[in-house]
Amino acid sequence: MNTQISQATDLPFVPVSPKFGAELGPDIRLLDLDDNGIEALQQLAAERGVLVVRDQVMTPDEQVGFARRLGELYETPMNRGRAPAELIVIHADEKSKYVAGSQWHSDVSSEELPPGLSMLRLEEVPPSGGDTIFADMTQVFESLSEQIQSLLLGLNARHDPRGHYLFVSGAKRMDELPAAVHPVVRTHPRTGRPSLFVNAGFTARIVELSQLESDALLKMLYDQVVYTVEAQIRIHWEPNTVVFWDNRVVQHRASWDYFPARRHGYRATIAGEKLAPYLEA
Repeated sequence: MNTQISQATDLPFVPVSPKFGAELGPDIRLLDLDDNGIEALQQLAAERGVLVVRDQVMTPDEQVGFARRLGELYETPMNRGRAPAELIVIHADEKSKYVAGSQWHSDVSSEELPPGLSMLRLEEVPPSGGDTIFADMTQVFESLSEQIQSLLLGLNARHDPRGHYLFVSGAKRMDELPAAVHPVVRTHPRTGRPSLFVNAGFTARIVELSQLESDALLKMLYDQVVYTVEAQIRIHWEPNTVVFWDNRVVQHRASWDYFPARRHGYRATIAGEKLAPYLEA
């Protein structure tokens, strides 16, 4: 097993791929981390994008309490008014007609301040299948030619949630859903690295371009996410696995290949900050 030590955090981990993803060691107990451990976890998430921690038994209330130590919690638009609003139930079974998140997306990028970290813990998993696939949007951006990179700098995209929430929940409270304009290439606040910040789930158009130009460019960028397999990892779930991902630099999608088996867990999401555009290529 190729265990490494993060120079910035001293946390031991096994890389999921050379540049992307990390599985923390079996001795890690999230609920026992002190403040230094919390800071190290956040830094490693910024460096590696996705963190996997196995065998983390906790109640939903304990998960909310732990997530609050990572920052202010974010309530998704469709969860407001429910209890607990900070925790989204992730569930699919033999009665499900679809699963949310089956296309590439960054969580709720349509918010003015999009989420930072997401923390998903599954209690029940199917016998096989049900993996989550993640893409490193820094690697995707770097896989583009210098000419396309330069073209993207200074562009902004409108992110609109209505298509996503119409699909997953029907036409409910659409007037309450926010939309926002963000840089197409953003800067990570901890690492300073660039990442591509458009996604098929929420991005509607690039505002500086005509609709025709925007549609063509976005399709090319979405294809780049799909076909840059070197920038992807696939996480297999076990009961009580916790996965953190940094929405600033990661897109993900769910695989629904396990019907009619059950998959059940809870996601907490930590609020993010105003995006800073990346200005150098």
